[in-house]
Amino acid sequence: MKEMKLFVVLFALSVSMERVKAQEINLSAGADIVSLYVWRGLYAGSASVQPSISLSAGNLSLGIWGSSSFEGNWREFDLYAGYTIGNFSVLITDYSFPRDLPDGTGSSYFRLSEHLFEATLVYSFDESLPLSLAWNTNFAGDDNYSSYMEASYSVPVDGATIDLILGATPRAGIYSGGFTLINASIKAGKEISFTNSFSLPVFTQAILNPDTKDVFLVFGASF
Repeated sequence: MKEMKLFVVLFALSVSMERVKAQEINLSAGADIVSLYVWRGLYAGSASVQPSISLSAGNLSLGIWGSSSFEGNWREFDLYAGYTIGNFSVLITDYSFPRDLPDGTGSSYFRLSEHLFEATLVYSFDESLPLSLAWNTNFAGDDNYSSYMEASYSVPVDGATIDLILGATPRAGIYSGGFTLINASIKAGKEISFTNSFSLPVFTQAILNPDTKDVFLVFGASF
């Protein structure tokens, strides 16, 4: 059954690639450095560098995102494909966690049973209402089909942007034992200008997980 699901995903991606061959392809690359790796209200690692590279053509985007802790004990390697139609965006993500560092023990990247596959649907309202709603569900690699839903509202304030975020899981799974709020956070971001031609985007995010009763304060910079 899992192999059939993966075949459907790969077929859909191949059809999408055929549609964008004649369109202009844009390449982007960058990296974030974060003081903590917190994912959807859950602690995922210590201070990390998180590089990414993506290709986009028309409404289609393909990319790679990763995370490596400075302590050398955690790695993540994700592939994703997204497509936007109007206010809707659809995203398929392949999460993988390569061999543990530094001893090299762990799973093989080419063992698909060790991967986690997720489908995401996002609806973003227009500029008059800077609100986005997202639903994420694991469809392979997770027998519980764990899901996460999130609402994010952006507010521009004096040269900066403040994001108000609420995230919850609707049922038992990898996030929690049942329906509960797991992510209540506020994120402030702005660009710090060093010269007329160089600026550095930075952010600070305060995160509360009411389910685990944990709090985080994360700083990050993008390059």
